Amino acid sequence: MAKHSIPLVMAMVAVLLAATATTRAASLVPAADDRNSRSMPTAYEMLGRYGFPPGILPEGVQGYELRPDGSFEVHLPRHCKIRIAGQNIHYSSRIAGKIQNGLIKGLEGVKVKIFILFISVRDVRRNGNELRLHAGIIAKSFSANDFSFSPRCN
Repeated sequence: MAKHSIPLVMAMVAVLLAATATTRAASLVPAADDRNSRSMPTAYEMLGRYGFPPGILPEGVQGYELRPDGSFEVHLPRHCKIRIAGQNIHYSSRIAGKIQNGLIKGLEGVKVKIFILFISVRDVRRNGNELRLHAGIIAKSFSANDFSFSPRCN
């Protein structure tokens, strides 16, 4: 009988570990309803706390994670293309980087069209009412007012 109980115990432990891992993963990116019940700010509100306008993210953020060191991940339902201030910008469904007051660096998942190529935006700096995007060796400044509202994806 002991031979048969060891596989059963191992199977039960595996199920418990899987359930724990699933629960933990789900808690990393709270659903919108969970955010409201726990008074957790939205991704757009968090941008404001670091000095950025909400419109640097498109509408439809499904969740985000902000770690104590400022590293973050933002999740969109799908890839997204928008046009702001005459520029074509492409967002991946996962955007990541590190944020601090007035600076987002190591950005992943955002590209801007320059001439005929999409080039990754690596840093965004806020200086007064100006946002400066750094893409490769190219930097371009925009008025923060251009990003007052979150655009809809095309």
